[in-house]
Amino acid sequence: MQQTLFPMNHKLLSPKYVQPVVDKYIALTYQNLEERANQYNGLNVALRDFIVPLTFNASGHAFFGKDCPVNDLFEPFKLFDDNFHLLLAGVPKMFMKGPVRAFDELAIVIEERYLSRPDALDDASDLIKEYERILKEGGFVSRPPRTQGFSAF
Repeated sequence: MQQTLFPMNHKLLSPKYVQPVVDKYIALTYQNLEERANQYNGLNVALRDFIVPLTFNASGHAFFGKDCPVNDLFEPFKLFDDNFHLLLAGVPKMFMKGPVRAFDELAIVIEERYLSRPDALDDASDLIKEYERILKEGGFVSRPPRTQGFSAF
């Protein structure tokens, strides 16, 4: 596995694949900034509450395309992200049911509602399309029916 995945990551994280995603991310971030700024119309808002949803939206669409359900993914992402450091520190699962459930929910939305569609990756970045192709050809992608939590934690 390492013989396949390491060279694959080295190739796919080269400027050829990354730069178009960065360019699209920047363009989407500017677009989202303008739209969100108009919504707030001079109101005070915490910087994190303003920036994180905006950049999450831009990155989801830059990598996975305009049909990626970023609005459905944000709340579970936020819960998971807010507790990620605790999960890495090894806090027992019994105390982390919400973040673990959020991780599972992210996987469900991505796997079952997005990637299960035949046209899901039509608008995705070449980086994601190439990852998907290489992983499938190497036998690393398997999407069995969901019978247990996806959670790696």
